[in-house]
Amino acid sequence: MYKISICFLLLISNIVYPQDTIKPISITDTQKRFEIVGELGVKLGATVTVEGKIIEGPYKGYEGGPNLLIQTINDFSNQKLIEIPIRPYWGNFGEGSLPEIKTGKTYRFRVYETGKYVGIPHEAYKEANVLIQTSGFYFKNELVVISGEIIEGISINPSDFLDREALILGVAKNINNIPHIIGQNWKLELIGGQKWKKDDLGKQVEVYGLVKKSENKISYYVENTEPRFRHLEDMLNDTVKLRGQARSTNGQWWFHYRGTDLFVENMNQMPGWTTSNHFRPIEISGILKSIDAKDVDKGEIESHLYCNGDYVIVNPSWIPIDRLLIPEIEEMSD
Repeated sequence: MYKISICFLLLISNIVYPQDTIKPISITDTQKRFEIVGELGVKLGATVTVEGKIIEGPYKGYEGGPNLLIQTINDFSNQKLIEIPIRPYWGNFGEGSLPEIKTGKTYRFRVYETGKYVGIPHEAYKEANVLIQTSGFYFKNELVVISGEIIEGISINPSDFLDREALILGVAKNINNIPHIIGQNWKLELIGGQKWKKDDLGKQVEVYGLVKKSENKISYYVENTEPRFRHLEDMLNDTVKLRGQARSTNGQWWFHYRGTDLFVENMNQMPGWTTSNHFRPIEISGILKSIDAKDVDKGEIESHLYCNGDYVIVNPSWIPIDRLLIPEIEEMSD
């Protein structure tokens, strides 16, 4: 008898699939012929070791409370955004083999992933005709924590992502006139890149690319990539590509980038923009300016009620992206 794995991708998506592409599966088949695979990449109920940071889930909805931002799965490093609610196997956190948990701290847990359907189906909600606050009907997963311990924060090392694409963070340095990104006990050569300018040296930078190993034991490289500065003040008056999140309140829009809110010139008038972009991961391109710059239109900024940022992106364009990476969201505020 063959077993087929079914993977639940629990992502917020604007994509609606035609009904004729959805194949019905009996719940009895999930016990006999299918294995349901969760966000961790293993079948539901399988016990694994995970490491990650505790963050608070959404204020509303079934994902509230402590969530784990997954950084390793069975010692396999991860940068994809996997954020799953957690609950203790028995009792409360801080009792028995379960550590007390604090937001922002990093833990190693033995867990298994499980889940259930929550919410109310749309047709049932309409038929009942009772106004209650609820969500749509969907499969919600969670991690059940069997045991664990607090650990030091996890730093990014190229050795953890050999032959994989990853976002590598470090300090700008030139070695033999070749641009590098330097970290603790490692260096990453930017093959095909331009030498860092004198004013760039020592600044926090990052690059996304396929990580390869050099002959030197502490040296790695990526090819034909576009490194960028990590902090906004280092990108001022430059053309930028920033990955973050679109946000809105009462029809006013702004861009959230790693804990900082930015104004975007005529954001809701950009081609292809829709109201469904709220909280959507996007990439914004344009020129980064200080809101105090003489050539910046102050009218839209001064009338904005919800964004208190110091920067604005002018001449903007945008594209949707699938999801942000963990290093891109760790500094984000709620």
